[in-house]
Amino acid sequence: LGVKCYPRVKDIPGEVDLAVILVPPASSIGLVRECTEKGIRAIIVVGQGLADGDDEGSRLQREIIRVANDGGARVLGPNTFGAGNAFRNFNSAFVPMDMHRIPIGVICQTGMFMSGLPDFPMVGKGIDLGNTGDIDFSDGLEYFEDDPEVKVILMYIEGINDGRRFLNVARRVAHKKPIIALKGGRSEGTAHVTRSHTGNLAGRDEVYAAVFKQCGVIQANGEEEFNDLSKAFINLPLMRGRDVGIITITGGGGILAADACYRHGLRLAELSPESIERMKAIAPEWQSFANPADIWPPSRIAGHPLGEVLHTAIDSMLADSNIDGLLVIMPGTTPTDVEADPPDAHMSLIGTLVEAFKLTQRYDKPAVLWCYGTDTAATVSLIEKSGRILYYPTMDRAANVLARLNERYQFLNCRDDG
Repeated sequence: LGVKCYPRVKDIPGEVDLAVILVPPASSIGLVRECTEKGIRAIIVVGQGLADGDDEGSRLQREIIRVANDGGARVLGPNTFGAGNAFRNFNSAFVPMDMHRIPIGVICQTGMFMSGLPDFPMVGKGIDLGNTGDIDFSDGLEYFEDDPEVKVILMYIEGINDGRRFLNVARRVAHKKPIIALKGGRSEGTAHVTRSHTGNLAGRDEVYAAVFKQCGVIQANGEEEFNDLSKAFINLPLMRGRDVGIITITGGGGILAADACYRHGLRLAELSPESIERMKAIAPEWQSFANPADIWPPSRIAGHPLGEVLHTAIDSMLADSNIDGLLVIMPGTTPTDVEADPPDAHMSLIGTLVEAFKLTQRYDKPAVLWCYGTDTAATVSLIEKSGRILYYPTMDRAANVLARLNERYQFLNCRDDG
């Protein structure tokens, strides 16, 4: 195919940084030995059927690791896609990866997360540990610990070999950057499935939960939350307290949002007199302002432009020292509304949202958005391009993100904002 090849590893001229071995398990040992004799210190063993197979496979895996370590090499895998690095345009996997230069480092025991989730390409840099025969989660955490291109570390875990080392390393790294973990094999009935996938024992769920909490790792309860938190921690500031402001154009939505906040341990903030006065200045005389703040009457009854009302409400609440984070509820818009050319920031709902949410940078507070209606796709597509606005498809997921941002803040500041 026009690619220069060599019959043996030792025939390759010059130094070799990495060996990727894609042969049947029984043939891997000899190749690993050849690699160490060549001076190769990094080896990826792709093949399956080792510890993820039968007893003989487990024996072969131990022998592969022994030969590599005796020769001064480390092994990633077996049973792995290997490693990917979008910042260096590198991918060792035998399938294409949808990698992007985003500040996320993924450490996982499956190739699935190397490809990302449906609406979020997770991998800026990725390490698929596979069976964790040698390189494990602690090694991965140390690799990303001081990497300036990685702001958030994601882990998909089926089993951990050295719990004490993991606890010490994870606690240290978690003080430097957020670590989000998704644990597989949490139910009693899935232990045998986990063992057949990577050869790891799943372990008791409550033990892992306690370890994660002790070392500051944020545990996601499913791939949906894994996705939500990944986007939040690379885009939003932490939430310093639990007091939330809610801005809504529908009264019922505000009540449901308040319920969602309380379910996640958050509180409705008491608006300051200054915030109330600013809102009353644009409201009908009969409206008394509180939290949640209903902006329908100021716009549709008092006659103020929706953009002006929305901007005033967001600015007032973000400036309010009683408020730590914001949840905004707005309707989705039709494609014709969204694609107006040029969009007027005071007439277009999208432009208004983008301009108003830029205020979060000034006040360093997180704000999340929920849209209602049957046609929200166009709205969501445009607003998320701003980077400072994150949309969540349910109010419960939006409130949960704010709660987790506060959880991280509490860990870093060693206090419980009761």
